[in-house]
Amino acid sequence: MSKPKAPQDRLVSEEMNSGAPEVVASRGPVTSKLIRSVLIFAVAGVVLYGGATLASDYKAVIGSILEFPVGLLGLVIGLVFVGWLLRGWRFHYYLVQSGQTVPLTYAIIAFLAGFALTGTPGKLGEAVKGVFLKQDYGVSVTRVVGILVVERLMDLWGVLLIGSFSLLLFSAWRSLFLLCAAIVVVGGIFLCMERVYRPILERLAKVHFLSWIANRILVTLLTGRDLMTPKIFFVGLLVSSIAWGLESFSLFLILRGFDLPSTLLQANFVYCFSTLVGALSMLPGGIGGTEAGMIGLLSFMGISYADGLPAVILVRLCTLWMAVLVGVGFMTYLLARPPIQERVSESYHNSL
Repeated sequence: MSKPKAPQDRLVSEEMNSGAPEVVASRGPVTSKLIRSVLIFAVAGVVLYGGATLASDYKAVIGSILEFPVGLLGLVIGLVFVGWLLRGWRFHYYLVQSGQTVPLTYAIIAFLAGFALTGTPGKLGEAVKGVFLKQDYGVSVTRVVGILVVERLMDLWGVLLIGSFSLLLFSAWRSLFLLCAAIVVVGGIFLCMERVYRPILERLAKVHFLSWIANRILVTLLTGRDLMTPKIFFVGLLVSSIAWGLESFSLFLILRGFDLPSTLLQANFVYCFSTLVGALSMLPGGIGGTEAGMIGLLSFMGISYADGLPAVILVRLCTLWMAVLVGVGFMTYLLARPPIQERVSESYHNSL
């Protein structure tokens, strides 16, 4: 027999599952936000990569990228896409563990659609997938935000885990890596410290103009806490490690494709550490921070700026920028179709 919920737990559960007022963007504003975000992000990318390329021999950089082996490029893209599918399955797993009934295919499509807004600080714009889940399956947007928090944490934990295998090769960067690790670990511990944040947020919720935001933050944190049980944590960490390991391996293949000296462990640390720097910088998509980290570590390995730049640009094209492109495609698909509930209602009326 399950243990009865405490009164405050029932209140949170009711708020998460009831029809309590919740800000849900209509599809018109979502389209405008999508276009604005992609355009701003694209302009930032053009400026950054254009400036970096002009600082080197731009003709040589472009020529090197165009001469990259097509077969190897296909393998890199395939590995990256498999990693995305694994993370999409993880998103569905989290939904199921949160008591939501959403088809696996739809969950993966919604997950990939969120990539369209990956160019937001901390990738928080990916929470837009909650709009579609709310409209089509009645999933609380706040619950999806809570899942997104755990996704980000598990991504960072996975990157930390696989990056730690190469830590001894880069002793000069050990302190900074461990600092990044400490920040991520503290974030995970805080999520589980309900006794710390719950009383504070419940008191704030009694203040009229703070009630809405305090309740939403509490529900978000509690959703994340419920997904930090040992079993769910292990599954999430395993999937994250494999998915990000595939992207790390992709950098190794790209370095080999450009005939640059690198071992698998070296490429692994370059990718993992740079990803951590980009993520913790809270820059949109980690743009700037991730590239600078890669260039710095490649230089530490003896690879010049001019030689390493094409590899950095290509790996980011195959991970970050391809993700945005794929996200725009799936977002367009979801925006173009009517919500499932409308289609069901229309089908019902047509059958009468």
